[in-house]
Amino acid sequence: MDTQEISKATFLTVSKFQSIKTKILIFALLATILPSLVLGWLSYMQSSKLLRQKISNELNNATVQASGKLDLWLKDRQYDLRVFSNSYIISENLAAISSARRNQKDGTSYEVNIRDYLKSVGDKFTLYESLILMDMSGSPIVAGAEISTADPLPDNWLRQLKERILGGEKTHFPARIDSNALYIVEAVRASDSAMLGLLAAKIDLNAIRMILKRQTVGEIDEIYLLDASGRLLVSTSITAGKLQEITEHDFIKGSKSNYWPRDPMEYVNRHDRAVVGTAVSVTFMDWFMVAEMEKESAYAEIFALRRITTTLVCGLMLCIGILAYIFGHRLVGPVRRLSSEAARVASGDLDVDIPVSGLSEVSYLTQVFNHMVISLRRNREKLSSANQALRETNEELHQISITDSLTGLYNRKHIMEIIGQEKSRAQRNHNGLSVLMLDIDYFKKINDTYGHQVGDTVMARLAETLTASVRECDHVGRYGGEEFLVILPDSTVENAIFTAERIRANVGNLQFIEDHENFSVTVSIGVAGFPDHGENTHSILGCADSALYQAKAGGRNRVVRAEGENCRGLATIHPLPSVKRASNDVNT
Repeated sequence: MDTQEISKATFLTVSKFQSIKTKILIFALLATILPSLVLGWLSYMQSSKLLRQKISNELNNATVQASGKLDLWLKDRQYDLRVFSNSYIISENLAAISSARRNQKDGTSYEVNIRDYLKSVGDKFTLYESLILMDMSGSPIVAGAEISTADPLPDNWLRQLKERILGGEKTHFPARIDSNALYIVEAVRASDSAMLGLLAAKIDLNAIRMILKRQTVGEIDEIYLLDASGRLLVSTSITAGKLQEITEHDFIKGSKSNYWPRDPMEYVNRHDRAVVGTAVSVTFMDWFMVAEMEKESAYAEIFALRRITTTLVCGLMLCIGILAYIFGHRLVGPVRRLSSEAARVASGDLDVDIPVSGLSEVSYLTQVFNHMVISLRRNREKLSSANQALRETNEELHQISITDSLTGLYNRKHIMEIIGQEKSRAQRNHNGLSVLMLDIDYFKKINDTYGHQVGDTVMARLAETLTASVRECDHVGRYGGEEFLVILPDSTVENAIFTAERIRANVGNLQFIEDHENFSVTVSIGVAGFPDHGENTHSILGCADSALYQAKAGGRNRVVRAEGENCRGLATIHPLPSVKRASNDVNT
């Protein structure tokens, strides 16, 4: 229905007999005759409903909150382990161990480096009982603490984990509860994303038990964690080291296809007590959180109210009671339906369309309500479209403001902001920071010989090569003209030299064809770093620029490391074997 149809809509005429006023009058007469019947019955039904809803809400809140806090806690632990496994100490030394084993050499020094790192992490993060580094077969290599016989993880679970990690699957947490401990595993990858091994953390279940205990408030007696087979994993009333199977649990025995209801169920628990409980699944895990309370205490008020109401109802006329109940239900039903849909609209759900029936004021109000929802829905769609267009425009403008139009790299302004931020972070975290300043050799000769358009092509392909030659965490920008700046966070000057040599070799392998003539280009690179060459970005860039000048003066096509904080001494030159070039190469 469009706007024109809404404006021309003919609303229903209200019937006098079906008006709310007439229904209230009839109901008042019946209530006067049988006040005890009507009020007593309605009071019992409403109070019983509220009490049951209270029990349901309390149980559901306990399970949902416990599940949510456990999920958040697991994500924090997984994030911690991902940070540990991403350390270059782990990846580089593990790669060295693998290489030593393949070459039948001694890798003890690398194991010592990893063990010292894991021990320092374990001393700082006391939550982890042990950190275990394993190879791809699941055999422990190094641990931050003594490896007990219970530490190695089950082979079938490790195999499933490797298949999920290699396949990029993220639908389940790589976590398992076994032998009264929680195990979390993260893959250790090399710089080329190849898997080197697995890093496992062992955590005592008391940490999860404390999370569950904090949710046992009010009348909640117990909260526990089950797996899909009904095995008890953690409970607020079970001491550490005590696990048992719940093979006859009502949540499993009475369910269909492992359906876990959110509505409370009544059953006899493992302590042979009648309880009311509910369960909810833990996100991304095959676990279920169960909360329960004793049935007698939970329903005590309902039982007392039912006895009083039953005594009252049995003394009154049954037929009038039934008639009053049905009449009241028909009166309140449409209003409740309208108020319920209005609550949905108030919460932001505009997918509402209430059927119109009858000729009462409620029918008229329902029709007006439907028209109002249609208008709100259209206005929200327009507003959403406008906001989306504005966000896309802002993102595009931001990208334009930080990007060099020719190369697609960061422009000078933004790359200078990045080096300032990375220097502050390196100084704060006591990490290294390296800078590569490189320049295309004889670039003016390329422009003069082949034209500026070819020069632009050379710049663009060089930018692609630079991006492909560095890590994802590194930053590449155009510093000005044919000069480029590469920022290498968490990198020593020695590692930066290796990166610079890789860039120099990759650039030398580029081939260009213009007018049936092949040519290639080379670059000269100056290397400087924090804190070796200064405490501020100005001095670091100055040293990198001085090293670049030395590379140019020393014959180009080479990498030069800045020497000393003042960078006035002779630079150290790091050449690679010469790159073979075509006979008509413009560079000499």
